[in-house]
Amino acid sequence: MNMESDVEEIFAKLVDFENMPNLLPRQLKNLEIVSKKENQTVTRETLVFKTIVKNEIVQESSHEIGNNQIKTTIISGPAKDSVINMKLEKKESGSKVTININLKLSLKARILLPIIKKVYSSLLTGVLYKIDNLLIEKRSK
Repeated sequence: MNMESDVEEIFAKLVDFENMPNLLPRQLKNLEIVSKKENQTVTRETLVFKTIVKNEIVQESSHEIGNNQIKTTIISGPAKDSVINMKLEKKESGSKVTININLKLSLKARILLPIIKKVYSSLLTGVLYKIDNLLIEKRSK
């Protein structure tokens, strides 16, 4: 995904976990920081699915942060052991964001695999576009 904003600005917004529910109010009901160390943050998120099945999922995630990269490992919930790698790279104008997801689901959740994949994809894409648009608006003021 290509974005107009600088890597540093985007990255700062992505690791501002306390602000995430404001960026995704419909999908992310709550986000609580469980622990925070130098380059690792553990969060507890309540995700809301409002597709065919209305559902809330509570999960904990560990985020390893450094060198314009975030490696998120889901440590509890139906997607336990899933890994999301996000890497930001500078371009001539703006940034390139690469996301790789290794989604693992519990047996009970596998029936919802297509829905969950779509929700994770739209959640990540949505937050990136929203961050980029907010940064663009801030620069134009």
